[in-house]
Amino acid sequence: MILLDTRELDHPLPLEMAVDAFKRLSGSEVIHMVNRREPLPLYIIITQNGGKYRSFNDADGVWHIYITRDLALDLESYRV
Repeated sequence: MILLDTRELDHPLPLEMAVDAFKRLSGSEVIHMVNRREPLPLYIIITQNGGKYRSFNDADGVWHIYITRDLALDLESYRV
């Protein structure tokens, strides 16, 4: 798993870093992005480029986004 903690970064760096990491994904690798906001534009980029994601907001208001290119991978099992 690739951890991408972007909570301390300002826009557009979190989006750029996530897209760059997504481009380098292979097989069933997963990115775990941690962000202070929900990255809605990222979801569009991921799905338009053959990937999938799962996201949730934890009790502290932090967003966790799991991203993969493996459409058969069950991202529901990924939790913090």
